[in-house]
Amino acid sequence: MNNYIKKFSPIIILLVSVGVFILLIKLKPEAEFQKPKIVPQMVETIIAFPSEVRAKISSQGTIRPEHEISVTSEVSGKVIWVSENFLDGAGFSLGDTLMKIEKRDYELALISTESSLFQARLSLQREEAEAKLANLEWERVGKGDASSLTLREPQLAQARAVLAAAEAAYEQSKRNLDRTVIIASFKGRVRKKMVDLGTNLVPGARVADIYATASFEVRLPIADKDIPFLGIPLDGTMLKKNQRPRVKLFASYGTENFQAEGFLLRSESEIDLKTRMISVIATIPIEDSRIALKVGMFVNAEIEGLSYSGVTIVPRNAVKNDMIWVVQEQKLRRKSVEVLRLENDFAFISDGLTKNDRVLITRLSSYVDGMPVRVK
Repeated sequence: MNNYIKKFSPIIILLVSVGVFILLIKLKPEAEFQKPKIVPQMVETIIAFPSEVRAKISSQGTIRPEHEISVTSEVSGKVIWVSENFLDGAGFSLGDTLMKIEKRDYELALISTESSLFQARLSLQREEAEAKLANLEWERVGKGDASSLTLREPQLAQARAVLAAAEAAYEQSKRNLDRTVIIASFKGRVRKKMVDLGTNLVPGARVADIYATASFEVRLPIADKDIPFLGIPLDGTMLKKNQRPRVKLFASYGTENFQAEGFLLRSESEIDLKTRMISVIATIPIEDSRIALKVGMFVNAEIEGLSYSGVTIVPRNAVKNDMIWVVQEQKLRRKSVEVLRLENDFAFISDGLTKNDRVLITRLSSYVDGMPVRVK
């Protein structure tokens, strides 16, 4: 019996397993069909709000003096004294004495012309007295019209001419004496000095190049696309004070950052041959001692341009081919817009958007008009 069971046990086990498998197949539950649930993509939007905006034009330039002159000698002589503030790069104040020229020759010339002036005055007084006496004498004994020579009129005119020449010579001597001292006519700085102690000068000799530090200027080239938004004439005329756009300047030197404000004075009426751009000139008043702008410093500029009303500002990447996507009733909608200006990372929309439109700012892999979305 045991041998019989051992012989047929594999077959019995196989038959039982097949039966159980068939039973499980017949008793399995049927899977219910479920429609896949589509979850709309989450997006971000901004609310369109038309308002008044002002264009801002970017440019760069280098600080340079607004007023710069070359100091020249008006008299001849030897330099006998030079101020410690009269050095390359040194600053000076209004009224400072910068340099002195040997003046003894001019003092002697002044004494000589002063003596000639006194003599001329005395001669005129004498001639006036004699002319008066001649008139009285003719009235007493003369008959008819007296000649001008009899009344000493030519002699009187000559005395007056001699006095005028003496006064002119005296005035010239005084002016030459004053010119032996070179005095600063403004607060400024020395760019380059060409003379030193012992230098022999002649009239017209170049002494130094100096510039005023009360205000600086910067030349700012303007790109073609920005010219319509500048709002100033491009013929080189000086702008009126109430029509000068404001300019903000930003600079960095070393570890310090600098900022200053100025305004446009005029444009240049010529196009630069190298850059093919037209430039404007801005002035920067240096009234605050904390403003540490230096001549030669490179600056970035932001110029206030024209003002526009009813403009909506959106991110620049939200606009493509004059088209913008908005979210209406949780669906994407495409709108055609009119782009007034692209400025830095923003676009100025002048038409096509209405107030409270929800402008899409999220980048999507695909855009379909009417596609459902969720607003974050």
